[in-house]
Amino acid sequence: MEILREILLTLHLLGMAIIVGGYFTVIRSPRVMPGMLHGAYLQLVTGLLLVGLAEMGDGDVNHMKIGIKLVVAILVTVFAFLGNKKQKAFTASAPAEGGAVAVKNPSATMAHLVVIFAVINVIVAVFIH
Repeated sequence: MEILREILLTLHLLGMAIIVGGYFTVIRSPRVMPGMLHGAYLQLVTGLLLVGLAEMGDGDVNHMKIGIKLVVAILVTVFAFLGNKKQKAFTASAPAEGGAVAVKNPSATMAHLVVIFAVINVIVAVFIH
């Protein structure tokens, strides 16, 4: 069970790295990358599996911490999903690069929200015991 927990924890942290790394790769013109959505899905699923393993174990589980992290993880996933949807629609309707006027990316706000809430989730994980 300990090996499974370590694998899930590694995948969970990898999901966070995908979200933050995806954001920093496009920080000059922020948008929600498909990888950020996949990282959010990965974090949500592995987080739920980690809680299931913790419940099966002998240790105490802080249900308030888990509840807060679950709500924030769902928010991150929803923001990533909506931002990815807006980004796809924007990319599909974007004119050719020839004479287009610069338009602000519509998924920029969602990209900021995804990263902010992902960082809040890390802060909750570290500082709430």
